[in-house]
Amino acid sequence: MQIMTAIQEADALCPNPYTLSEKLLWCDEVSAAVRREVLKTYDTISVTWDGVQPLLLPDDICFEDIEALYANGQLMEKSDFRTVAKHALQYFGTGFSCPTELRAVYLTKPAPIREIEIRGTFNTNEDFIAMEAPPFTEGDTISFVVLTDQDADPDWESAKDVLVLDTSLDGIFLENESIEAQSGVPMAIRRIITDDTEIDEAPYDRMYIEYILAKMALYQHDYTGYTAHMTQYNTLFDSLKRDYKTRAPLTELANFKNYWR
Repeated sequence: MQIMTAIQEADALCPNPYTLSEKLLWCDEVSAAVRREVLKTYDTISVTWDGVQPLLLPDDICFEDIEALYANGQLMEKSDFRTVAKHALQYFGTGFSCPTELRAVYLTKPAPIREIEIRGTFNTNEDFIAMEAPPFTEGDTISFVVLTDQDADPDWESAKDVLVLDTSLDGIFLENESIEAQSGVPMAIRRIITDDTEIDEAPYDRMYIEYILAKMALYQHDYTGYTAHMTQYNTLFDSLKRDYKTRAPLTELANFKNYWR
């Protein structure tokens, strides 16, 4: 199910004043919970360590995301992560120099849904829109509409949809001849949200609908409705965990040995 489909179904069941940005944030919360507690997708990184200074991790990886740490191919116990220097002799021996590289296995998190809308004056050339540091990426579908001036409200009903084929530091490349060549044309451009739910399988994808409905009920102080929708959400979530554990080809993804070799 697409994220926007879940939001539209929730809106149809319960008309509400909440913004698309708020609903996308709630969908991100569901995706994060599914990835962390059910799917548990892992990746690896190499980090440099001088044996003295704290281990430096990328900003988007928390200590709690690390499931296994390997030093020279040897697995370290997670309980020793916080005091790696203290246990250096235990793992590397008295005559062994401290490693300069460690390999960490960490739990990945889904990227937040990108809701992007920009306005400005742009130069175009049939298959290119010039813009500095474009926020769009290859594979995005964008919708654009020419404005009478930058302060005008865009008529998205008349907008044209086009695929972004590539990007550069100074603009985006579109499908061939998808836009008229002009200079200094005022435009509104937004990304069409085509993201799928993290678990794209019925009936579990309906967790998103129940969670959106629960959030709306909570902020409207409808605690009976909130409890009812969260009960449905938790029932689907628990059923997914049991089902996935049964069907998943690997259920202990962190227990690799010499993972980096």
